[in-house]
Amino acid sequence: MALKNPSEILLEEIRDAIDSLKLCVTPIFDADEKSRAALLGSAVLIEVADEIFLCTAKHVIDENINTTLYIDGSSRLEPLEGDFYSTEDHDVAVLKLSPTQIGMLHKYAPLKEDWIGNQVQASNCKYVEFMGFPESKNRAAYKTTKIKGLIYSNGGIAKDITPTRVHMTFDRKRNIDAASGQRVKAPDPHGMSGGAMFGVRVNEETIKGKPCPLLIGIATDWPQESKEVFGTNIAIVMAIIRDVWQTALPPRLNPKHVRTNPANTHLPRGSPDP
Repeated sequence: MALKNPSEILLEEIRDAIDSLKLCVTPIFDADEKSRAALLGSAVLIEVADEIFLCTAKHVIDENINTTLYIDGSSRLEPLEGDFYSTEDHDVAVLKLSPTQIGMLHKYAPLKEDWIGNQVQASNCKYVEFMGFPESKNRAAYKTTKIKGLIYSNGGIAKDITPTRVHMTFDRKRNIDAASGQRVKAPDPHGMSGGAMFGVRVNEETIKGKPCPLLIGIATDWPQESKEVFGTNIAIVMAIIRDVWQTALPPRLNPKHVRTNPANTHLPRGSPDP
């Protein structure tokens, strides 16, 4: 059996650490013309100041405003309703979950504040993975309405991290499988919009085999011909939470450099489980 080199071991440790946080990422569904569930996008659950928020890409909400959206409830799909807040300049939308919605999503684990990065931490990240539910891997099985619920993460080098954006490299044909170390082709990322972007700093703890991934962004887009992925910096989410709900953010997560004027998008209660 071939021995793994140090870089392969480090990558495996990083991906294992990120994988341990995957329960904060949940799928969003709509229904097709035959009223069958279809995976539409991804979302991230975070816990800030003892409140739970669902964050996703703004275009996932805006492009489906006339469609009933669903979340992955404990035993069935549940209609997604409520007031999403977003800004005109950034592709991210935030919903404060009600106690009922939190109960519906109890099989997921909202990400705690300690695992959310601020801009200083984000700007020091050298490696980024985006995580979500690719539509091509989550289609209903033949003659059933059940969705597989397969989550994937794809990694790359941090290219540019600003106070508002996260920019990373991504080559579908040269993705590395953490378990085998083999180069594999990643699935089409359609459906991963709204998913998590985790950054990792290459510091002493990482080198010692104890990497500490942090949520630094919400994945939004990947131009068809480029080998890149873009996302909205999590600082924008923090600013929306602060400015809409007057939440007292932890000082390290309060982006004083960012001020928002969020607009409201209301999702009315739709039809029950498709």
